[in-house]
Amino acid sequence: MKKQLAALRPVAILIVGSMVMLAVPTSVVVARGLAVGEQARVETAAADALEQKFVDYYRGALDRLEPFGTQIVHDATAWSRSASLLLTDIDVSSLQSTAHAVSGVMHATVSSDATSAELEAAFDSRWAVIQGGRERMDSFTDTLLAAAKKHLDAAAIADSTSRQAVVDAMAALEASAASREGMVASLTALTAAVVAVDASQAAAEAAAAAAAARKGGGGSRGPAVVRRSGEPTCSGSLLSCVNAVRAFYGLGTLSASGSLNASAQSCADILAQPGAPFQHTLPLAPGVRGENIARGYPSEVSVFNAWMGSPGHAANILRASFHSMGLGYASGNNWCQQFG
Repeated sequence: MKKQLAALRPVAILIVGSMVMLAVPTSVVVARGLAVGEQARVETAAADALEQKFVDYYRGALDRLEPFGTQIVHDATAWSRSASLLLTDIDVSSLQSTAHAVSGVMHATVSSDATSAELEAAFDSRWAVIQGGRERMDSFTDTLLAAAKKHLDAAAIADSTSRQAVVDAMAALEASAASREGMVASLTALTAAVVAVDASQAAAEAAAAAAAARKGGGGSRGPAVVRRSGEPTCSGSLLSCVNAVRAFYGLGTLSASGSLNASAQSCADILAQPGAPFQHTLPLAPGVRGENIARGYPSEVSVFNAWMGSPGHAANILRASFHSMGLGYASGNNWCQQFG
């Protein structure tokens, strides 16, 4: 029996050894599998953490856009409602559409579980609209400044204080546009300055017209017309507008005069010369009994309305002793109206 067991010993050792050899590769595979799984979990956790960082970043970026969009909506809306005389060259509806576009994108909702890619797309879209709104506000500002410059150029004989006030207010609006702050207040201040310089110019023109009439020596001035509400609206040629308002006050119509047209054209040409002062040329030409001049108004309707808004100029238009009229226009929107 012992001999049989001894004979079997090598066989047993071989079998056990084989089992050990088979067990080693199995444990390695298991270990490697566990390592790969752990690495995948680590990588997934890292990816999730990075995604969350991007989500947080873009949500913060969207929040930081809020004051920029709100400012554009506020400024564009306030400007569209301001009724400033400087808005004549701006389509008010374009201001309103700018405010509407920016307001719409600012109120667009973003899902609470949006991915970073979705948030990035929302940010890019919102920023593009805000940037477009900024560019349109810059364009509107340039148009307003150009309009103010026209008034300033037309107010050549306004007092220096009112002219400087317009210059300062224009600079303030430019500064506000650059900083994106105080744009509504700056437009209000510029509008007030322009109104003041227009009034100063009208007063100076009225004084000059009165002086021209006195030095021109042209007959009785007659009783002054007392203005009242309900004057007809000017919508045609300047002569037709003059005669319509004269008829409203029971005055005779003025006829077009070839000689006065030629004289008035010569007057306008002088005003349009480079560096020419904005003033009446005295003494007035023979046969000219009164004269109105203006600069900066783009049409016969606009210059008529300006003259009727000035007591001295309106007095010439409504003078009963006048019977004829001539009109001259030259480049730079220089106007001369003469009466006989």
